[in-house]
This record gives sequence, structure tokens and C-alpha cells, in this order.
Amino acid sequence: MKSRKTVVLLSALGALGFGFGCAGAKEAGKDVGAAVPGVYQHRDGLVTKVEGNNVAVADANNPKEPVAWFNVGANTKIEREGQRMDLSQLSEGTAVRVSFEPATGAEKTSKIEVLTGDKAQELEQKLQGQHQTTPPPPPSP
Repeated sequence: MKSRKTVVLLSALGALGFGFGCAGAKEAGKDVGAAVPGVYQHRDGLVTKVEGNNVAVADANNPKEPVAWFNVGANTKIEREGQRMDLSQLSEGTAVRVSFEPATGAEKTSKIEVLTGDKAQELEQKLQGQHQTTPPPPPSP
């Protein structure tokens, strides 16, 4: 009798674990990338605001996702067609690909690549009227 109760209990726990543990590949990838320090992620989108050393970017692949802030530090590279740029040259509506390490507050940004041509037009079309234009202020470090 004792072993039957154990089997039933283990079966119930297994079913609960399976139900809670199921995630799509996309969600699982996000969780793993966010949990491992030093693993960089990318966001393709449009600059919605530049404030101090922070850049707000709307996500072109997830237009309903909130605008995210990216901190531009001394080691952050900003480039357009392989040429270095200054943060002051970024403006609202600029199509970018941001490489970053997830962090509490503004993300740790390693590179901001200004996109041009077809890729830039594609992002602009994806986000046309789909994002908030005035993001909340950047998080404190």
C-alpha cells in the first residue's frame, strides 16, 4: 500500500513539473540568455529617445514589447557601415541593432550598429505606429 501511494504521489508531482516546465524554444532561449552572464543578446529596432548616456529602442520583432533602455558606456561601439559614430549622432527614428548583456536597470551595451538600406526600411515598416514614442525615463544604475 505504501508503494502505491508513492507511485501516485510521484506521478502527480511529475505531471505538475511537466505542466510548469513546458516553455517554447523561444522563451527557453530568452531565459537561458538572460540567466548566463556574458551572453550577449541583440535587439533590432528604432531609437525612440536619447537621454544622457542612455538610448531607448523599440523592438521591431516584438512591437508590443515595452521600449528598452540601453546604457552607452566608454566601451560601447557605435558604428554605421563600419565607421565609428558618436552617441550625439543618434536620433529618434534611427534604425539600429543593439548588442547587449542583460542587466538590472539599463542593459549593458557592447555595440550599436546603425542599420541602412533595406534592413532599415524593413524595421521602420514593422514599427510604424506600433510603439510608444515617449518611453519612461531610463532606470538608475
